[in-house]
Amino acid sequence: GQNFLDSGVHFYETYKTADDKYMAVGALEPQFYSVFLDKLGLTDEELPQFGEPDEMKSKLAGIFATKTQDEWSKIFDGSDACVTPVLDTEQAAQHYHNVDRKSFLPGGMPRPAPILSRTPAIPASTDLNIEPGANTLEVLQENGYTQDQINNLLDQNIIEQHGHKAKL
Repeated sequence: GQNFLDSGVHFYETYKTADDKYMAVGALEPQFYSVFLDKLGLTDEELPQFGEPDEMKSKLAGIFATKTQDEWSKIFDGSDACVTPVLDTEQAAQHYHNVDRKSFLPGGMPRPAPILSRTPAIPASTDLNIEPGANTLEVLQENGYTQDQINNLLDQNIIEQHGHKAKL
């Protein structure tokens, strides 16, 4: 990226950790950037917020590569540094923030948001499966695709249906 919000700056970027996972940094405002530097044990002179972006990114990439995602999470957790682990679907459902907020339904489907007290959002479907391709056929049929069209898309590997076996 080349802009503030598309990873064009070092303080709004993702960085690979020692265990090949990632941490997301979003310390846009000066007060958050200050906490970010403090948690890294750096000064503004060592890593200026508005220094040369590629140089600062390279420096941070080297720093983040020295610890695992869990180690970095412990360093930044509970702070206003605006640094969080990048989680996969399963990890996100198990993260204590999401568990506490009941952000996921049984089976891993994200809960509709916001959760309102008088009119809580209720999923339209009882199928809470989040397996990619689990409902491909149903969705296409509901949208007017014929079985021949669907088979053609499957044969060309344009779509995927979970559990669909190739015709070998």
